[in-house]
Amino acid sequence: MLLAYLLFFLGLGLLVYTYLIYPGFILLLGSRKEKDYARRWSEPPSVTILLAVHNEAAIIVDKLQNALAQDYPADKLDLLVVDDLSTDRTLEMIKSIPGDRITCIEQKERLGKTAAMNQAVVQARGDILVFTDAKTFFQPDAVRKLIETFDANQKIGVVCGEMRYVKHPDAVSDEESHYWNFERRLRRAESRTGTLLGAHGPMYAIPRELFTPLSEDLISDFMTPLLLALQGYRTVNQPAAVATQCGTSKSTSIFYRKRRIIQRSLYAIWKNRQLINPFKAKWLAVQLWSHKVLRWFTALWFIFIAIGSFLLRDHLFFNYFGWCQIVGYGAGLIGLLVQSAGKPAVFLRFPAYVLMILGASLVGMLRFFTGKKVVTWEPLR
Repeated sequence: MLLAYLLFFLGLGLLVYTYLIYPGFILLLGSRKEKDYARRWSEPPSVTILLAVHNEAAIIVDKLQNALAQDYPADKLDLLVVDDLSTDRTLEMIKSIPGDRITCIEQKERLGKTAAMNQAVVQARGDILVFTDAKTFFQPDAVRKLIETFDANQKIGVVCGEMRYVKHPDAVSDEESHYWNFERRLRRAESRTGTLLGAHGPMYAIPRELFTPLSEDLISDFMTPLLLALQGYRTVNQPAAVATQCGTSKSTSIFYRKRRIIQRSLYAIWKNRQLINPFKAKWLAVQLWSHKVLRWFTALWFIFIAIGSFLLRDHLFFNYFGWCQIVGYGAGLIGLLVQSAGKPAVFLRFPAYVLMILGASLVGMLRFFTGKKVVTWEPLR
C-alpha cells in the first residue's frame, strides 16, 4: 500500500511541479525588465544563413528568396544550403535561382542535419552564422534584429528569434499553437533570468568563433547553447526577430516530430551528463531538470498515477481519480480517431492532443532506453 501512495503522489507531484510550479516561478522571476546593454557592432557584420534540406522542392525557392530579401546589406549577407541527398528536384530548384549569393553543398550520403551544418560552417563566409530550415520564413528585419541583440561585453553567445505558427489549412486541430504560445512566454522569462535551454532550430544566430562541430547523432540547436552556457555564455530570446512557420496537416506529424525530439534529446543529455549535475552545472542543471527532462518523462508520471489509482481503488478519492483518467484517455482516443478520419474533434481536441503527446513521450523514452538512434529526418507537412 505504501508503494501505491508513493507512486500516485510522486507522479502527481512531478506533474504539478513541471507544468505549474516551475513555469509560475520562472514567469514571476522573468517579469522584471532586462537591463539595457551596448550593442556589439557599430557596423553590420557579415552574415551567412545556413540550412540543411532534404526533399524540399515544393518550398525551397520561396524560402531562399525570402532569405535574400532580408533588410540587411546585400554585400554582407549570403546563403549556404546543404542538400542531404534529396531525391526530388530540390537541387535543381536551388541552382535555378540566379546570382552568386547562394552556395550549395551536395552530400553524397544521408548524414543528417548536424553533419550537414558541421560541413557548412567550414565553408561559411560570414562572421555571424544564422541557422534556419526550409519551412521557416523570416520577417524582413529578422536577421538585423538578431544581430543587434549581441552585446558589447560578449556575454551573449546565441540569439534566438521568435517563432509564430500558422495553422495548416488542412489541419483538423490547432492545439500545438496553444502549446507554443505557452512555451513562448516561458522562453522569454528564461531568457530574462539567465539563459534559454537550447536554441530554436528554425532561427538562431551565433558568432562563427563560438561554433563547435558536434557529433552527428546530437541535436545541434539543443546542445550548442547548453555547452556554451557551461563556458559562461548566454542564449537569449529576441521577440522582435520574428519568423513564421506553417503547422502540419496531420496530428501524426506532430507525434513523430516530438518522439524524435524526445529520443534525441535524452540521448544528448546522457552523453553530456554534466549538464544535469547541479554540482557542476548549478542553476542550468535545475532548469534542465525542471523544463526539459521531467517533461520528457511526462508519460511515466501518468503511468505512476494510473498504477497508484488502481491499487488504491477501494478509497473513494483514488477510485474517482482513476475513473477520471479512464474517461480522459477514452475521450482522447475518440478524438484521435475522429481526427484520423480528417474531421475536427471539436471538444475532444485537447484530450486527443494530450494523449498524442503522452504517446510520443512514451515511445521516445522506450526508443532511447533500447539504444535506438536518429540522425536523419524527413520533411513533415
